[in-house]
Amino acid sequence: MQNNHDIVVVGAGHNGLTAAAYLAKAGLDVAVVERQPYVGGGAITLETNAPGFKHDIASTAHIFIQANPLLRNDELGLRSQFGLQYVYADDKPCVTVLFPGGEHLSFYRDIDKTCASIATVSPHDADAYRQFATWCQPILQMLIGGFFGPPPPFGMLFSQLDQPGPGRSLLRAMQMSCLDILDDWFENDLVKAFLARYVSEVIVGPDDVSTGCFLFIMVPLVHTFGMGVPVGGSGALSAALARSIEARGGVVRTGETVTKVTLSGGRATGVVLESGETITARKAVIGDVHVQQLAELLGEDALGADFVIQANNIKPSVFSGLNINLALNDAPSYGSDAEVDDSLLVELSGYLPQMRQMFDGFKYGIPATDMPGVVCATKLDPTRAPDGKHTLYAFQYQPYQLADGTWADRKDEIASAVLANYRRYAPNVDDANIVGMTVTSPADLAQMNLSWRHGDPLHLRNMIAQYFSHRPFADAGYYKLPPDGMYLCGPSTHPGGGVTGGARAAAMVVLEDLGIDFEKVIGG
Repeated sequence: MQNNHDIVVVGAGHNGLTAAAYLAKAGLDVAVVERQPYVGGGAITLETNAPGFKHDIASTAHIFIQANPLLRNDELGLRSQFGLQYVYADDKPCVTVLFPGGEHLSFYRDIDKTCASIATVSPHDADAYRQFATWCQPILQMLIGGFFGPPPPFGMLFSQLDQPGPGRSLLRAMQMSCLDILDDWFENDLVKAFLARYVSEVIVGPDDVSTGCFLFIMVPLVHTFGMGVPVGGSGALSAALARSIEARGGVVRTGETVTKVTLSGGRATGVVLESGETITARKAVIGDVHVQQLAELLGEDALGADFVIQANNIKPSVFSGLNINLALNDAPSYGSDAEVDDSLLVELSGYLPQMRQMFDGFKYGIPATDMPGVVCATKLDPTRAPDGKHTLYAFQYQPYQLADGTWADRKDEIASAVLANYRRYAPNVDDANIVGMTVTSPADLAQMNLSWRHGDPLHLRNMIAQYFSHRPFADAGYYKLPPDGMYLCGPSTHPGGGVTGGARAAAMVVLEDLGIDFEKVIGG
């Protein structure tokens, strides 16, 4: 097997694959090396509990990547050449938030339908929502321009925003909580809980400081670009990226662990595998890894003491999650209301005080069992299960470390409580309906993916001190690392975690350093 390449990418999460795919399209000889026997990181789909039932283990519905030119302009040919297909909940609710008393509110891609749903509890807030969603559009367009490329320096960004116009509102929101902003615009607590529950999908609580800006992003995103699921499962995105790399002469190696990045003359020159094999990188090594893994791969001396201290001081997300994958005979039914049944994502929620208490409890290791987000993707994509059958994905936010006991001891108990509470809303998801079940705890997530320290797929907390050009921290170097020829991509870098295709930005930086015009690459 060839062991000499232009570029070696450590980790085949969808970000590592994205960076590799752009570099392969530029004509570079690329090799991707992955510890797991499959590619995708969090964007994976596996048969875990019954034959023919394809389950998303981490990511499922894809929102942010819909705005990425990677998909919008099909820059890598994933749609036109490599078989990637998305289906969208455009005529049905994208998200429905369901409350204990049976009340529900729904997001549609269509603003009018969303406002009509809100008007059932507050005509005032329906009008306010229309104004808010419309007012957010120029802010979204302003952000999208820098979301999938290297961000400007923090000072420049703040200076650009601190001008007359909507930028100042975004700057203010960056320093406030989501609930602070909701209080500015809305008067009904049910509407506030509805919007806060939806924004929590980026793993932030309603009272977390510096999260108000996510409201300005999440609301217009769904109306502008929609919410899609890949046909065949979340892993179909990763598989299409891998095919694009291989079709352009690259290599994707799975089931092989990188133990060390080699250095020569202060420059990254390749990697060493657990088997002892060395793979040489003539031009660059890229790590789709957690920033704290770099000291293990490169050694602290190569990074410098200050870099290591700052990496060790980053703050992980306050909470992680427990995932329940069910193989079902019949799709869940929520009663007589078709709007809930038709929704792609059904988020169970307490009323606003109970929701706030749940998120606050995570700081103290208190588990939650009554507010999972649930997706039955087979309603849109029947290819994920045998004919007439269904899959169900239920993700309940949880603390990584429990105050009482461990996840090894309590996983089944807590999962059973989540399922029991869910059945209050969808009683047909009973034992007779369940063909198979898999439960993945926050501790399991940390074991499954070594870059998900603290069971955190985002790597580090979404807050302004760790966002934009300060992700993972101010001196991290814009995807470039202290050894020449070494780069970082993935959730530890801008634009952060989730399925974003954000490593497009890292690829832009590498190509620029190699003297290759990115615009010419994407132009064909």
